[in-house]
Amino acid sequence: MKKTLKIGGIPLLFLVFVLQSCTAELEQVNPNALTNESFWANTNDLNAGLNAVYAALRDENVLGTLFEPYRTDVAVPGTQRNFISGNPIYDQTFDLTTDEVQDKWDACFKGVFRANQVIDAYKNLESSFVDESAIDAGIRILAQARALRGYFYYVLHNSYNNGSLPLFETVPATFIDFQKSFSSSQDIKDFYREDLQYGLENLPKTYNDWGNVGSGNLGRVTAGFCEALLAKSYMNENDFTNAEPILLNVINNYNYTLADNLEKCFTGIDEFNNESIFEINYKQIGVELGVDEKNVSQRISSVLNINRVIQPSSWITLKYRAEKPDPLDPANYVDRNLYDRSNGDLIGVDENVLRNYSFRMGNSISSVDDLDSPMYGVTTAEYGQHPNARSHSKASPNIWKKFTGWNTNNGGSGEDQDPSIDGRSGINIPVIRLAEIYLLYAECMIEKGDLTEALRYINRIRKRSHLILLGNPGIGEFTGNSTYMDDIDMDAQNGKQTVNIDNLREHLRFTEKPLELALEGVRYIDLRRWGVWKQQLQAIAIPEYDAYSYRQNINGANPIRFRNLIMPTGEVPPLDILRNPDKIETNANRRTKEAHLKDHLLGSQNFIENLHAYFPIPQDEINSNLNSN
Repeated sequence: MKKTLKIGGIPLLFLVFVLQSCTAELEQVNPNALTNESFWANTNDLNAGLNAVYAALRDENVLGTLFEPYRTDVAVPGTQRNFISGNPIYDQTFDLTTDEVQDKWDACFKGVFRANQVIDAYKNLESSFVDESAIDAGIRILAQARALRGYFYYVLHNSYNNGSLPLFETVPATFIDFQKSFSSSQDIKDFYREDLQYGLENLPKTYNDWGNVGSGNLGRVTAGFCEALLAKSYMNENDFTNAEPILLNVINNYNYTLADNLEKCFTGIDEFNNESIFEINYKQIGVELGVDEKNVSQRISSVLNINRVIQPSSWITLKYRAEKPDPLDPANYVDRNLYDRSNGDLIGVDENVLRNYSFRMGNSISSVDDLDSPMYGVTTAEYGQHPNARSHSKASPNIWKKFTGWNTNNGGSGEDQDPSIDGRSGINIPVIRLAEIYLLYAECMIEKGDLTEALRYINRIRKRSHLILLGNPGIGEFTGNSTYMDDIDMDAQNGKQTVNIDNLREHLRFTEKPLELALEGVRYIDLRRWGVWKQQLQAIAIPEYDAYSYRQNINGANPIRFRNLIMPTGEVPPLDILRNPDKIETNANRRTKEAHLKDHLLGSQNFIENLHAYFPIPQDEINSNLNSN
């Protein structure tokens, strides 16, 4: 590798000498062209540069929503699961040449470079700000640029090379400036924490406080975001002592509150609500699509719903299905249509029946037998009849509903596929929300041994989704219309397992966090810091699953496409919901039962902690940075 780098560096050095020899001829400047010196003249220019930093956030590779989940236990590719996928992220065969590895690196360093442009320009203009208003405006611009630079480095630090990275405090001006030796993980961490601390001290606290500065500021980075990210940086190294007071301050001193319905966090109906600590702002504007960072919309919604590239893993699907709606909570009772199964005619209404599945499941994933959670104005089983909507199948038995407009009543046509919008969406993507802070604080309480306080914050999240609560009623804050169970898995068939610190820790790791925060960019960090990544992949690769075809006319429809649900091999769903239940075991009826699907079979075997817990430095960086080794 070193020999290759030396040979590759010769053309670069030659190019430097050639450029130097031509300097005299190139010193003539076009007086009509913008230069770095002529552009950065005032706060308007600083704001224009700052807008470019925000635009860099919109690159979906920063969060990695469309590939990071494959590395973990929450998602699988939208292909038949028992075959090798060919996806290097899912199969844990990625290396320094893999596209996603390069793309995330490029997206984050683009943000760093743009933030540094603003920061450098501010320093050059700082002396020109003389009145108090100009000084305050300039500091807010600098604080935003530094906070966003801190965030980009936070992502890079948690994604690459065990946190060791090239550190750019200013915009590189010469060839030599680009040749950065890699700073230690601790130095990178200290650097981005300093940026976040500056943002914490100099930015408005919340979105609402930005409104007091002036109109048009909704969605800007806040002090609350900086403090929450600082807390997460300590949690990522299991430093619960330092994280705890910061998390508690975020909970108590910013007026954040949980949204009353989880769908408000992911479907665009209540963006920048009081649960949102920071979210990436998107807008569906067709005329600007396809033009680099002018692309202000995202394609995540379309990929999840139309292309089905990412599927919920079988393990997490069954976790969602196992959640228990609280029978004392009136929100869990619905009126359900009754149909004649011989012809599909509506024959009545079954009034005030308990939901089969939880609101958290209905807001996060689909399942064809979830009779009470609609998709685009039709029942889940009917979804797929419209020509624009793909149905559930053995390859796609479930659909992610997060970040989609599933609550739009459009007759089951699904996400808008008008060519003018290029398959894109204006739904915002959350970076941090209060529910995550609650779960992080609960984890601190578990590690501290405070069972009561840990349950308090876990149950707040469970109550929002109208679930049965954990523990004894005497320790909770909810009275009336709430059921408490002091049984960690709420399964009477395997005996009572009283909630304690140890089993609550496992519950938080493998139930609450994945079900509440799936696809939100935190799972790979959690699995790594808990030291359970490989064993979790191995655990979920063991079970086999069967895909069963759902009965065609159970909801009064007679669709021509098959709709599937999955069950662990050996378990059979209720026969009255199946198509041709009398033939479920015959090979001739493969559309009724597709047997022995498995998740993460190859990835669980390939995963090696020191190779796959972090992405490697991309090949392009090694080629261009003479000090990268």
